[in-house]
Amino acid sequence: MVNRTKYKEIILYLANKVNNRTLGKVKLMKLLYYLDFDFFEKYGKSVTGDQYLRWPLGPVPRIAEEVLEEMKKEVMVKIVKEKMPVGYNDKNLIVPLKEKTIKNISKEEIQMLDEIADKWEKHTGSEMTSASHGEAPWIATKPNEVIDYNLVYYRNKYNEMEKI
Repeated sequence: MVNRTKYKEIILYLANKVNNRTLGKVKLMKLLYYLDFDFFEKYGKSVTGDQYLRWPLGPVPRIAEEVLEEMKKEVMVKIVKEKMPVGYNDKNLIVPLKEKTIKNISKEEIQMLDEIADKWEKHTGSEMTSASHGEAPWIATKPNEVIDYNLVYYRNKYNEMEKI
C-alpha cells in the first residue's frame, strides 16, 4: 500500500538533498528504484510501497509521476525544463519549493535515503539507467511488466544469499 504523504516526503527529501542541478525526472525515478530495492534487499520491504515497471529507460515507479503532479499542484516542487546541447535530451529538473520533512520516514529509511543520494548524486540519469539495466531485476523482467522485488536478492548487495 502506498502512503502518498510519505511518498511526497521522500521526493522532497531527495530534491533537497540532491540539489546539484542534476535531479531530473529520470534520475529521480532511478533514485526511487534504488531506494526501494536496496531497502527491500536489506530489510525485506520497500520504502514507498510502489511497483516498478520495466520501461526502456529503466525501472519506473508506477505512481511517481502522479505524485509529482500532486506535489506541483500543492506547490511543493516545480519542474523546470532545461535545454541541453544538441545530441542530449532536455532535462526536467525537480526543484523543491519546501524544506524536507521526515514525519513519516523511519530512521533506517533516512539512512538508506542518505546512502542512495550520496552514492548517486554526481551521476546522471543516463548513467543510472545504464547501471539499472545491468541488474538482475531488470534483466529477468519482460518489457512493460512489473519488476518482482524478490529479484533483488540475485544482486546480493547485502549478502542475503549467504543467509539462505
